[in-house]
Amino acid sequence: MSELDSAPIAVLTALSWENAAVRAVLRQVRRDGERVWHGSIGSQEVLVITGGIGPRRTQQTLERFTDMPFAAVVSVGCAGALVPGLTTGQLILAPDVCMWSVKMEAELARFPIDDRLLAHARTAALRAAIPAAEGSLFTSTSILFTPEDKAEQGRATGAVAVEMESGVHAAFAAARGLPFLTLRVILDPVGMALPVMKGLMDSQGKVRAMKAMSYVATHPQHLPVLLALKRSRTAASQALTRLCHALFPLLVQENERRISAS
Repeated sequence: MSELDSAPIAVLTALSWENAAVRAVLRQVRRDGERVWHGSIGSQEVLVITGGIGPRRTQQTLERFTDMPFAAVVSVGCAGALVPGLTTGQLILAPDVCMWSVKMEAELARFPIDDRLLAHARTAALRAAIPAAEGSLFTSTSILFTPEDKAEQGRATGAVAVEMESGVHAAFAAARGLPFLTLRVILDPVGMALPVMKGLMDSQGKVRAMKAMSYVATHPQHLPVLLALKRSRTAASQALTRLCHALFPLLVQENERRISAS
């Protein structure tokens, strides 16, 4: 058996609750250093890596794994809607991920999703009874707080949903010639305005309790949207867990097919 035959599937997340949704479907889970967990599906090893919010943190995290062999790369997490009609917990079946080019700010870099892995994601959504929508994902360098900001980026990029890491994950996979899939479910609909809450969460999305209490005390008008976001996060987490339950066995079968065909 070669090194690549036994290579783990890399599952990349940004937030601690996204990581927990993935780990819930794995067996023999053990922590291996900072923000890294090993687990398995059958005989297939899975490495879950949580890199924090945003492209810069994501890139810094991935630099630790440039020499590690992987069988495939899967980006798992939440996204915000850029178009009307998308609801919390809905899966985005994205044929590609785009982000503004670092070298040419007015140019969109696009990274395709592996066709077979995308087909498996579509099958998993059906089996898990998760509603799905087709459309590109946009990786932003900043949070889009208002419905107007979301709609504007939707028009500019042609994407249906936004997040802040998949483009970096896709570039990592492309540079190594690895099959890539992004599994993103909607957290906030396009019409939901997000309050600016600097310092309330850490880089992995964990709420700092004392600061949150102080913030609510001074901004009581934001309490309804904060509670709505909490409910949305619960729904998105449950959807991700159900999707992973249905998808991961298919990924293992796909990896075994690739090995036997090589």
